[in-house]
Amino acid sequence: MGWARSSVSWASWHFANLNVALFSAKSKGSRDVLAFRLVIQPRFPFVARRYAYTGRQKMLQALGPDLSRSVTMTADDSVPEETSIGRIFEGTHDVHKLRHYLPIYERVLTNAGKMLEIGVDRGGSLEMWRQYLPETTIVGVDINPRAAQYDDPDRRIHVRIGDQTNTHFLQAVLDEFGAFDTVLDDGGHTPKQMISSFQYLFPRLKAGGVYVVEDVCANYWTSYRDQPESFIDFTRWLMDAMHAPYMRMNSVFQIMEGHQKRLRHVEVPYAATIIDRIEVFDSVVVIHRADESKRLPRAAYQ
Repeated sequence: MGWARSSVSWASWHFANLNVALFSAKSKGSRDVLAFRLVIQPRFPFVARRYAYTGRQKMLQALGPDLSRSVTMTADDSVPEETSIGRIFEGTHDVHKLRHYLPIYERVLTNAGKMLEIGVDRGGSLEMWRQYLPETTIVGVDINPRAAQYDDPDRRIHVRIGDQTNTHFLQAVLDEFGAFDTVLDDGGHTPKQMISSFQYLFPRLKAGGVYVVEDVCANYWTSYRDQPESFIDFTRWLMDAMHAPYMRMNSVFQIMEGHQKRLRHVEVPYAATIIDRIEVFDSVVVIHRADESKRLPRAAYQ
């Protein structure tokens, strides 16, 4: 089904447990078009809605004339820099990664504790992590039952089959293995999957742990975008949550040491107390959990 061109209208049909809706978006020239198409899936629900990314024009306007001027990006055919993880990647079969992910992994992954990887596929990444992180217990989860063949407890590689959006399944994994030091989401790549998994797993991540969401580039592709809001949008809200204390203030004096207006208590979302920092790379978002529950920021005048 092509993109809608007419004024806004809805039509709905109900087939058994499926609610199939056809949506006609605003006129083609509108800047606020919200359009979607229906796609057929191999699993329930067999018909799913997919949304187009519509933020490009607003992005260009926000950048201003200098930053938004059109230039050409060229393909990179240079020889990749040789690194330990790069050598492992080159020697591992059935693993797919964007090459610029590798130095990011070297920065944020630690060779200790337990790592949960969402998305096993053909088992190649489990093998890569086993070689790169020899001291780490690797747990992979996948919705495809065929991924169970890569379960190898003798090598501390464990695979469990389930849906990354199913909190009962995720809790069962946590009950079995305990809290993780690292979570790497390389699962279904849709915004709903990324956000749902993060909402449940990040509060249960070990203090000081790292949560990595890769392939967020897929959120810009209609075939993966199962809701209007992407994980990039969600990341912005996480940044807002980090700054939640300031939403309850109107002056720097409310965080000033020794000032009579200094606030001692502020109600904030739980996320504000456990997010240490957020790193955004090309197609990768890394959220670091604080070592301990954060307190209100404070200012000093020397």
